[in-house]
Amino acid sequence: MLRLLLISFLCAVFMACSSSDESTALSEWFGDQGLATSYGKEFKEIDVSIESFSLQADTSAYAIGSYAALGNVNGIEHMLFLGMDSLPSKTWNLKADTVFYKDIYSGEIPVQQLEATIYWLEETEELHDSTWLKFDRPWKDSADISIDNFSISLPENVPNSKLLIGIKLKPGSNTVLRINSKSINNTDMPGLLRVAQKTNITDNCLQCLHAGARESLQVSLSDFSIDKTVVFAQLVFPAQSDTAGSELGLPVPVYVYGTDGLENYRVDTAYVNANKLHPNLVFSEVDTLKLQVTNSLRKGNINFTIRLGTPMLIPGSFFFYNSVYSSEKVFSDRPAYARYDFSAIEKGKTVKLRLWFADYGDKK
Repeated sequence: MLRLLLISFLCAVFMACSSSDESTALSEWFGDQGLATSYGKEFKEIDVSIESFSLQADTSAYAIGSYAALGNVNGIEHMLFLGMDSLPSKTWNLKADTVFYKDIYSGEIPVQQLEATIYWLEETEELHDSTWLKFDRPWKDSADISIDNFSISLPENVPNSKLLIGIKLKPGSNTVLRINSKSINNTDMPGLLRVAQKTNITDNCLQCLHAGARESLQVSLSDFSIDKTVVFAQLVFPAQSDTAGSELGLPVPVYVYGTDGLENYRVDTAYVNANKLHPNLVFSEVDTLKLQVTNSLRKGNINFTIRLGTPMLIPGSFFFYNSVYSSEKVFSDRPAYARYDFSAIEKGKTVKLRLWFADYGDKK
């Protein structure tokens, strides 16, 4: 493989510096070696059928990292779990994740009051994380509480002892509180030992993929034969016609995983900034969704997995926090809790497959 790459590189340099006669001779040498000299801009488009699709979701709890989420939006519910050694204070003041709540100019955080439910269970022993994170023990009691601008007043009947505490917003609140995990520590919440988050999918949409949840969609297409060397392959699906399910109103990329791992997607900044959008972005002004599936096709079939990524941030938007002084569009390191309808991916339906073939000169 290394030898082939070296030969290709040297040949490319040689062609750039040689006469037309020498270039012709070199092209013939490429043909003799069975190497493609180029591939054209034209593509062949065929219909392929969906053989199967299935959603895969990981709903296990995990220890939080730099931020936490609490709430429910677009069929995604986030619940917090806290392990308490004691409960000396009945008031918790959480810090907002200022990526979303702090105006970088005024420093203001909007006031919001939300209704929630708190659950608790007394724990008699110290559990290893592998056991503690299962949360399969029944709650002893619960109560309704209010969360007022990230401040929580606990009910008086919550005991001051070793506890497992769960908190979730009331159904229908249609919002997510984003919490800076640095505020969830023993200083702001005396007695805290550990904290985790559990995400559940609450809707029954079999073709919907959720961003911000550890969920993926596995797709298999029907077998078909291709008698030429494919340089590039792209699947074309009808795009969702509106932005319903887009929590932040920002474009979200779709990533494809094939047998060789993630397809080599790279959003070209110049392309995006020229008032265009990359073909694998959803919740954007495009009528089709184009996914690169070259790696899968080279394995002789198309079986791949897709997932939704983090949102694209746009200069001038409230959420454009990590490139304030740049004119480039970038991707956030925070998820958008979005839901996108892939109803075009159903068994028996057909989608378009575009193929770009290798050009072997006169032997193509």
